[in-house]
Amino acid sequence: MKTKNARHYTRVDFQRDVHLYFDGKKYIHHTVNNLSLGGLYVKGAFEQQQGDTCTVELSNPDNNQLGIELRARCSVARVDDDGIALEFTSMGHESFLFLQTTLLYEAEDPMQLGAEFVKAISFELEPDEDDENAGE
Repeated sequence: MKTKNARHYTRVDFQRDVHLYFDGKKYIHHTVNNLSLGGLYVKGAFEQQQGDTCTVELSNPDNNQLGIELRARCSVARVDDDGIALEFTSMGHESFLFLQTTLLYEAEDPMQLGAEFVKAISFELEPDEDDENAGE
């Protein structure tokens, strides 16, 4: 029997600045605490509620051009005193590849995590923005 709080995916420690864009509200330079194939947990104080949606952007801190490595749409799964839990609802293929690579690199047990990759993901994969504009 599965409980409501059962985690579907392995969490990995992942410390990185993230930008969150809700309708009418921006949260810049908050810190991701952990990451999974299903979502992420961001530390900080937030005025959002469960069910709110946002765009999440992770940039490469080592890249001088500040390129976006992961851009995804998320839904707020939980808000508590320490931060906000976000569930991925959609992302582009390049972002998904970055997510998989990062999880494998950061995981204590990459084999267990790799087994999760063959399960159906809980979010929609979208064409990358570059793919959408290729014919223009």
